Amino acid sequence: MKKFYLKQKVLAITDRYKLYDEKSNLAYYVESQFLSLAHKMYFYRASDKKQLYEMKKKILSFLPRYFITSPEGEELASVQMKFAFLKYKLDITSKFGQFVMNGDLLAHDFNVTDNGKPMVEVHKKWISIGDAYEVTILDEDKTEFLLALVLLIDDCLFNSRRTSFNH
Repeated sequence: MKKFYLKQKVLAITDRYKLYDEKSNLAYYVESQFLSLAHKMYFYRASDKKQLYEMKKKILSFLPRYFITSPEGEELASVQMKFAFLKYKLDITSKFGQFVMNGDLLAHDFNVTDNGKPMVEVHKKWISIGDAYEVTILDEDKTEFLLALVLLIDDCLFNSRRTSFNH
């Protein structure tokens, strides 16, 4: 089990996230592309600045749909929002398993499971400047992918709430 702390940078033109390990060392970071219709984000390992994943939204879709790809363009995961009453539910099809994300209405706490087996637990801080999460990775073999997935889930939930408020 590993813990990471996710902080979203506020007052930035594009979305920027930093992931810190338990010793408060920068482990990963994410930067989004400026003015991208597909809302592209790039996931990097901090130690060597190597891009690990690209995340993007499908432009025309009834319910939000996102993808995680390798830097070479290979699709690694598809994330689809599902209708659910008073909670969020996402189905995640990937090369690493069939995951389901379940969360409360405010999306402050959610988890990701693979066939009922817990993979990730996420707890959002109630009071912070910008979004701040504690992320517990329960399957360390998939740490980097699961962290990218958590960031994509946050983006999916945030964008769905923002879109619904604008209509």
